[in-house]
Amino acid sequence: MALFASGVAIAASPASAVTVTVSNAVVNDTFIPPVSQDIMSFSFDLAGAYHEKFGDSWSPKYKIWARVTPDYNPGAGVTVNWRNANVTQLAKVTTQPGATSKISGNFTVQNNDKPGDRWRLQISAEPIAAPTTASPSPSPTATAAPDTWQEVKTFTVTPATRVSNVRVDPSPVVLKGATDVGFSATIEKFGGETLKQVRALHPSSGEYYSLGTSLEGDDKSYYNYVTMGTDAPAGAWQIKFTITRGTKTYAFTKGFTVSKTSAPAAKAKSKITMSIAPTKVKKGKSIKIYGKVYRGVKSWGVWKKKVLKLYFKKKGTKSWKFVGYVGANNSGKYSKTIKPKYDGYFRMAATATSATKSSYSPYKLVDVR
Repeated sequence: MALFASGVAIAASPASAVTVTVSNAVVNDTFIPPVSQDIMSFSFDLAGAYHEKFGDSWSPKYKIWARVTPDYNPGAGVTVNWRNANVTQLAKVTTQPGATSKISGNFTVQNNDKPGDRWRLQISAEPIAAPTTASPSPSPTATAAPDTWQEVKTFTVTPATRVSNVRVDPSPVVLKGATDVGFSATIEKFGGETLKQVRALHPSSGEYYSLGTSLEGDDKSYYNYVTMGTDAPAGAWQIKFTITRGTKTYAFTKGFTVSKTSAPAAKAKSKITMSIAPTKVKKGKSIKIYGKVYRGVKSWGVWKKKVLKLYFKKKGTKSWKFVGYVGANNSGKYSKTIKPKYDGYFRMAATATSATKSSYSPYKLVDVR
C-alpha cells in the first residue's frame, strides 16, 4: 500500500509486532454457510493486556490484528491466501482489569470456501505506548498491517448444510376440493443441525400450514403432507425448511403454484395441531397424543366439543386405519393415551359439518422399539 503526499509516493509504515500470551481460543460456527457468505466469530484471552494505572484509568497495551486462511499448506510454489479479520479492540477502563482480557472478532466465510482441517487463525500485537502526562492517550502509530504473526488456533470447518431433492406432489397444485399435497426432501446434516420448522407458506398473505419436523429412520429423508382446502389462496406458494446450526438460522425454500377450478366455498375453515410424546417408545409403553382444534372465517377460534377421529398407518403400508374417537373440551384441546404396537404414523381428522370444512392434522411418526 502507498500513501501519497504532495505527489510523492511514501511507503506505508507496518506495525512492529511483539509476541503476546494468548489462551482459550475459540472459533464459533465452524461450517461453510449454505448462503453466499456469512461470518465466523472468534475469541481468546490475552494476558497482561493493560498498562499500569495512569490517572483514574488503565489503558490497553496492544492493538491486535488478526487474519485467517482456509487452507494453510505452505510449500514450494504454494501461495497461502490470507484474509483479514475484524477485531474489537480493547478500550480504556476505570475498573482494574484481570490477569487476562477477552479479545473477540470475526471474519467472512464464503459459500465456495472448502471445508477441511487446515483453517488457521493468526494474530499480531502492535505495542501501544504507556500514557504519560505529555501523551495521556497514545495511539498505535502503524498505518499498515504488521509484518510478523503468531499462531492462535488451527481448526476444522465442516461442509454446508444441504436441503436437496425437494419435491411437491402434485405440482402444480389444483384445488378442486380438499386436496392432499405431499412434500419430500433430503436434508444432509454435517453436525449440530436441527430442523426447527417446516411450513407450506403463501408469502403474499402470510397464510401457512405447519408441517412436522420428524425425519425418517435414515435421519435425512423428509416426508409430510397437508390437506389444502379450496379456501387456500391461489398463486405462488413455497415450502420452507428452517434449520438451526450453532448460533445460525437458515431458511431453505422451494416454490410451487396453487390454482383453483371454482370459487372458494362459504364454509368456515378448520385446522388441527397434534403433538406426540414420546415419539420413541418401548413396546408395551404408552404415548400421549394431544393438540388443539380450531375453526374460523376471518380469524381462528377454538372448535369447542368437537369429536375428532384418530387414524394410524403402519410404516411401509399405504392405508390409514381408524383407531378411535377423541373429544375436544371447551378450549378445543384434546388428548389420548395409547400403547402403539408397531412403527407408524398417527393423524387426527375433523369431519365436516354444514358450516365448517373438514381437516387433518400433520401426521407424526412413532418409533416402537
